[in-house]
Amino acid sequence: MIFDSTKVVFSEVYMQISWFDKLKTIISYLLTTGIIITTLFSLGSYWQKGIIFELISHFKVQYFVISLILLCCLTITGKKRLLLVGIFCTIINLTPILPWYIHRNGISQETPNLRILVYNLYGGRNSQYSQVTKMVRKENPDIAIFLEPTNTWFQNLQTLSDILPNSIASKSTYGIPPYGIVAVYSKFPLNDYSIKFFAPNKPTIITNFNINQQTIDLIATHPTVPIYRSTFKQRNQILEALSKYIQQLNHPVILAGDLNITMWSPYYQKLEQETGLRNSRLGFGIIPTWPARFNNSIVLYILSRFFQIPIDHCLISSEIKVVNVKTRANSGLNLGSDHLPLITDLLISKSGN
Repeated sequence: MIFDSTKVVFSEVYMQISWFDKLKTIISYLLTTGIIITTLFSLGSYWQKGIIFELISHFKVQYFVISLILLCCLTITGKKRLLLVGIFCTIINLTPILPWYIHRNGISQETPNLRILVYNLYGGRNSQYSQVTKMVRKENPDIAIFLEPTNTWFQNLQTLSDILPNSIASKSTYGIPPYGIVAVYSKFPLNDYSIKFFAPNKPTIITNFNINQQTIDLIATHPTVPIYRSTFKQRNQILEALSKYIQQLNHPVILAGDLNITMWSPYYQKLEQETGLRNSRLGFGIIPTWPARFNNSIVLYILSRFFQIPIDHCLISSEIKVVNVKTRANSGLNLGSDHLPLITDLLISKSGN
């Protein structure tokens, strides 16, 4: 009898709730679930290493943006407890992004004396030769690192010899060129250069140059794209070998190239921890560089912009200060590559200063 009475009371209360309130409750729980899921994806790489967890680690900005949008929608529902859960999760998603926008001690307001340009040309699928050389002349780098150039690209890059007279290039030794090629063009003489293979068929250019009475070790590299387990393993092998090599160097180091990894990967973080290098974009923002080729479809354009991630890097020793970091995202030039060029302005002080 008591059970039946209770059941009747609950039935009456439930019937008094409008269909709108029921719908609002369902939507609020769905929104909260969505925020929690983005947070779990964001935290995935902290729980376990491996190709799946590492691949999902690269989209921290996207997880935050999605959770923020869902949180704004959740605010409208007025469910305070769920809103607190959403705020907590969104803050977690913001945590790995915010430090990249905070000013650091390694940033200088002085005039830079070294500009590094890193650009993956997208090899044989890019024929915007004049546009790229025009961009390089406008940016006027002291050192330009090009990845995936073909023989035709070398011919066109040779026209830059008046501003970048010194150059070193590796050669592709496998498959369809030019995916194993790295090239360095410089205003400075490049000394003691060598081409090392930290993994089969993946060359890395190692050299040094002198500036402001300092010797700087320069490493230009392009590890494997880690989309398969074999290439994932090879990329990590290259990063580990680079780490061991850099730890033996006595001069300040610049490690630059398309590293096929973002700052949130545990393998990237291990590289920084072991070498003491820091990412030059720290304090300047995320500055995504890939993908950059946008389809004529407005939907694909929006999606490609939304999923951009930072995989081109310029890592530097603590002795080197950063003045500015940027891409050519808004240049108006069709550079033809799926990457944006990364341009880093550095300050190399005299030894002891």
